[in-house]
Amino acid sequence: MQTVMRDQLVEKATQLLENGTVTRVLGWKKGEFDYDVTPAVFTDAEALKDFVFDDFCGANVSKYVMKEQKKEADAKILVFLKPCDTCSFNQLTAEHRVNRENVYVI
Repeated sequence: MQTVMRDQLVEKATQLLENGTVTRVLGWKKGEFDYDVTPAVFTDAEALKDFVFDDFCGANVSKYVMKEQKKEADAKILVFLKPCDTCSFNQLTAEHRVNRENVYVI
């Protein structure tokens, strides 16, 4: 099984933000404590320094895609989904609550 490292995810997100493929990144950031990880929206490469990917990333960020697309309908969004989150993302897509053409999934 391939191990995904935080640095690889940040590198890919930075690349996609800088070349204009996406305008926002949905992921997680640390809260007050290490185990207090919360969903977050990153809009530039500098903000990605706060990005976290570890065992405490339990929140399903697929539902936040709907919220971000309501803010700006044509926003290109990169979202990091865990394998268990893809089921809900696929359901949101099937229900036409998420515009799949504007979402880049990792």
